[in-house]
Amino acid sequence: IGNFLARAIVDEVLPPAFISNRNNNHPGDEVIEKSVTLLSREHCTARLEKIWGPGDGRPVAELKKVVDQLVEEYLLSRELDEAARCVREMNAPFFQHELVKRGVRLAMEKDGRDHPESGVSSLDAIAALFSFLVKNAIVSEHQVGKGVDRLHRTLSDIQLDVPAAAAMLEEFETLAREGGCFASSN
Repeated sequence: IGNFLARAIVDEVLPPAFISNRNNNHPGDEVIEKSVTLLSREHCTARLEKIWGPGDGRPVAELKKVVDQLVEEYLLSRELDEAARCVREMNAPFFQHELVKRGVRLAMEKDGRDHPESGVSSLDAIAALFSFLVKNAIVSEHQVGKGVDRLHRTLSDIQLDVPAAAAMLEEFETLAREGGCFASSN
């Protein structure tokens, strides 16, 4: 569990304060101590990125580059089957929330610059992609929801580059819900 906590901090899922504000009078303190030890080592980020890998052992940074390339290629080609093949080849099902987060953000950035006059916007296209991936059981509803939650947490940062990001995210959520990307409780 200590490895998990340390990795969560490196991946920016948890803030470092999560472990630094704890005192050692609680059950589980050994876990916190293990995390602190791992995070205190030289080159800890590089080491922890490989502690169990996001799928096939590739570092997170490399996987993020693969995700960005996949999304860029999809937004140019709009080929659902090819994008689905690439997602399967990533072999990182628990990292697909990052695909959602990065894909929607990139689509918002593109639409924020280009405002398509005709045809399908990048946001529409990315919603169609995730609908396709969920319907074909390549990406889970949970991962889509987790990616959207992460977008909400970083919305103020996204709005620096895309002022209409809040409205665009709401639009994406509507399209994704209509496309069956969320569990019925969302």
